[in-house]
Amino acid sequence: MILIIGGSFQGKLDFAKARFGLDESDIFLCDGDTEALDASRRCLAYIEKWALNRVRAGEEPLAAFPAELRGDAVVIATDIACGVVPVDPVMRAWREGCGRLNAALAERADEVWRLFCGIPQHLK
Repeated sequence: MILIIGGSFQGKLDFAKARFGLDESDIFLCDGDTEALDASRRCLAYIEKWALNRVRAGEEPLAAFPAELRGDAVVIATDIACGVVPVDPVMRAWREGCGRLNAALAERADEVWRLFCGIPQHLK
């Protein structure tokens, strides 16, 4: 599995398409209504949006994340765990849940990439 993290609008998806040869049919785009991830797709993009939905449903994102992914999976996550700690308890739980999820995914990933100002950094 490959994990790509970075802030909002840093070019994570464009980088993944170019670097790993993804096309639109490979990509599952999460949004605020996403309840289940399509682990059959090669790329799961913006899992933090799915994680917010899980937190709102009272679930821990790490516990709800699929145990098995494709061997060539690419997971893209916007890093929301840094910066100001939200006052709202749900937003704080979301931030903390995303931090735990990203850390666990980074540990099991074969490669980890971070995009900062559009510049890819190979972390692992």
